[in-house]
Amino acid sequence: MEAVILLLLGLGVSFFQPRLGYINRTAVTAGLIFLVFLTSATFFIAFDTWFKSIYIILSLVMIYGIIMGKDLLFIGKAGFSKDAIETNRMLGISLQGQGLLDLAFEKFRKCPLDDEMRDIVYNLGLDYERKRMINKAVSIYEYINTKGGGFRDLNERIPKLKKVISSLPLGGYQGRKEEKIIVSDDMEVKPTIGRYEILMELGKGAMGTVYKARDPKINRLLAIKTIRFSDEFEENQLAEIKDRFFSEAELAGKLSHPGVVSIFDVGEDYDLTYMAMEFLDGEDLEKYCKKGSLLPIRKLLDVVAETAAALEYAHSNGVIHRDIKPANIMLLKNGRIKVTDFGIAKSMSSSKTRSGIILGTPNYMSPEQIMGRQIDARSDIFSLGVVFYQLLTGELPFKGENLNNLFYHITQARHPSPRKINPRVIKPCEQIIDKALAKNPDNRFQRARDLVRYLEMLAKKIDALRAQKK
Repeated sequence: MEAVILLLLGLGVSFFQPRLGYINRTAVTAGLIFLVFLTSATFFIAFDTWFKSIYIILSLVMIYGIIMGKDLLFIGKAGFSKDAIETNRMLGISLQGQGLLDLAFEKFRKCPLDDEMRDIVYNLGLDYERKRMINKAVSIYEYINTKGGGFRDLNERIPKLKKVISSLPLGGYQGRKEEKIIVSDDMEVKPTIGRYEILMELGKGAMGTVYKARDPKINRLLAIKTIRFSDEFEENQLAEIKDRFFSEAELAGKLSHPGVVSIFDVGEDYDLTYMAMEFLDGEDLEKYCKKGSLLPIRKLLDVVAETAAALEYAHSNGVIHRDIKPANIMLLKNGRIKVTDFGIAKSMSSSKTRSGIILGTPNYMSPEQIMGRQIDARSDIFSLGVVFYQLLTGELPFKGENLNNLFYHITQARHPSPRKINPRVIKPCEQIIDKALAKNPDNRFQRARDLVRYLEMLAKKIDALRAQKK
């Protein structure tokens, strides 16, 4: 009987114990020993039969010792235990899901690099690619290949990524000021910001870079504007600047008007702050501010009127733009106008940068903005007047050899007559510009809707004269 029990217990314990952790394995062994001892005592008391349990107990202890010894020998050679492997694997996957890729890799490195772990670490490399950390992605893939090359597509992927890195200034991400998101045909994985896939760069300005992107959740094209505040502001300013940015972006995101670009989302992705906006099929007005590329005056009246109408809506909702310039006014392919970058300028307007420079474009600032005074809607009207002047003449109304000289002309000097630069400019346009560019805000149009009314009246008169000539 003892032989049968010993055989059954031996087979069962040998099969199940290696699958248990140390604590569970010890508990099961102790429980079985106690059960065998209790069974032996019961047989002796009830049936006056001596059950030779010592052989069974010794066998259990011996099997336990062999399995434990084998595991300890494995740990000594490889530095891993099954419990530790599983714990590190699960922790790594959890950290990867939270975007903490470096910490995840630390956990994965504590696991043996078998085929299952190579799959897991490969996916971590793809996440590094998506998060624009190409150098780290290559390091991950090379780590996988330490157990022999040829895993998946790494023999082709690694050279392609190294080619991308070598094409960058200084061979990669060396200087943060020059850093940009890489979009290359050699990259099979699209880089991402937040959940958005970056498709291509659209343009770069003083306050950030704009990318064409796709929202994979709803398959919608949009524009992503990225801002790296850490490049421009001291560490002790960052929290305040970012809080102000998110507050202003939230306010701007509530604007809903045909002439105002829609804001869908704002967030942070590592050291980048981003704003997800409506994708616009068109181009900004900078192209039409050069002599030889000026728009017809009749078309300009519509462009400036629509811009002013968008500003009137924003002003009536408590939002001042603060950075009206040609680059922030989009002329769409359908002929309509959209004003962009609401909510960005104010968040940075009262803070000094690392270098002490002014963010934005000083040429379009109002006198009160330059002097640091309280500004209101009339400051945007002044800036729009500068844009109108430039669109009519191909020149800026205020110029300077340096910043101080420019500021003097904006605050003190009168602008040249636009008709002297472009004789085709009609007198009413000059009068509108003179009023919009008044140094004293009280002498300007008091509301953007007043400017809209004058522009529309002038447009109607021009249309009427053209109709008469026909």
